[in-house]
Amino acid sequence: MNTTCSANNCAPSVGVTESLRKPRYTVANVAEAFEIEVELPGVTKSGLSIDLEEDILSIRGERSGAMPEVWKPLHRELSGLNYQLRLRVTTPVDAEKIVAKLEEGILKVTLPVKATAQPRRIEVA
Repeated sequence: MNTTCSANNCAPSVGVTESLRKPRYTVANVAEAFEIEVELPGVTKSGLSIDLEEDILSIRGERSGAMPEVWKPLHRELSGLNYQLRLRVTTPVDAEKIVAKLEEGILKVTLPVKATAQPRRIEVA
């Protein structure tokens, strides 16, 4: 499906409007790694994609608007929703050791800093 995107919305070219939102997130520098927590309510592992290309970490999550057939909503605010977050990673990270875990709507991504990029103290002889 082809889409046309602006700053806050993506509209598919087939006439259905999709909502694209930037999720809330936190970045912390802990023990030679960066830890990122992203709020993605309603997103499952199958609706999640995480990519690191050069120095850009892209996270995209899709929440389905599907409801059980037995539900007959009187009012509905929860529906399909797409999240997208792009973060620039300026410190070299070890891409082979990146870990991502999705639990109860919270995505936790750990980006270990490459050993060559870590600061070190040099002793004077």
